[in-house]
Amino acid sequence: MLDILKNFLKIDALVGTLNRLPPLRSFMMDLVYPESVRWNHPFDRLVHSDLGLPTKNIPLVTRGSVSYALTPDTTALKQIDPANITPSIIVNASDLNRLRTLGLAQQQQWVDKKIDELRRTARKTTEAMAIQSITGKINYDIRGADGNIDKYVVDYGTPEIVVLDKKWDANGIKAGEVTAGVGQIMRSLKKTSDGTNIVHLINWDVYSALVTIAASFNNPELIKVFEDHVQIGNAKFLICAAQYYDYKAKTYVDAVPAKHAVTLAIDDAFSLAYCALDSIDANFAALAFHVNQVKLDDPESIKLIGQTRSMPIPNVSAIRKTQVIS
Repeated sequence: MLDILKNFLKIDALVGTLNRLPPLRSFMMDLVYPESVRWNHPFDRLVHSDLGLPTKNIPLVTRGSVSYALTPDTTALKQIDPANITPSIIVNASDLNRLRTLGLAQQQQWVDKKIDELRRTARKTTEAMAIQSITGKINYDIRGADGNIDKYVVDYGTPEIVVLDKKWDANGIKAGEVTAGVGQIMRSLKKTSDGTNIVHLINWDVYSALVTIAASFNNPELIKVFEDHVQIGNAKFLICAAQYYDYKAKTYVDAVPAKHAVTLAIDDAFSLAYCALDSIDANFAALAFHVNQVKLDDPESIKLIGQTRSMPIPNVSAIRKTQVIS
């Protein structure tokens, strides 16, 4: 029974399947953790020096003197042990019996569909952790060996909060006061981040308030409304409707809280690591995604197990949280 699927799950065959399947898209992964900042980590854990977080500028040294040693941040998180994302599908013996009667191309299509289901679940789970990461803390549901749901926590630190001189929905608000508020956010961010690709994430309530504010001003060039964002000067306030399901609280959680804007310098040291897998079949390799099979005896079946150990790594110094409306 295992031989039916074995060849389809070899590394080269799996890569072929993943290349055939359509690319996966999700808001936070595509915006903050795109392909260009994802990397394979050869070890099962991450230490602070692996995170690639930026350092400050350093003093010059006189010619002929020793180099300036970069001192690690001894107050920062020391080690991260990424948890497993392991969705599985049970394929019973009767389905495998029917699969044997198909041609090779049809068998491949069947396998592709199963792999697609597993990889989509893994992607949605990584997206959920990516959403949490912009708060500075991953506080995600984890199932223990006893079946109970607990919390898996990785604390990168708390982003700074900007307090505006005047909320943007205040009575009599002027265009200059709105742009001054944007300036407050940017001045705060620039103190700790050298990033130049700045995006401000908002939810629908803030977008609606900005639409109303823009309509009340006589300067349409200053605040421009588009279907997915509002442009205030050269600052882009992008609608972020991303959310994830919290299994412990049994509710959906928005990426951006109501009344707030979350500002990110997305080109400043955000990254996502794929750590070495807890998988003998994968030879403990660091892979973005892997699938293996396990034979079950009663009733006879095969369990297909997808696996990734992905870990979003935010640069908390490049994040600001601001309440912009009351």
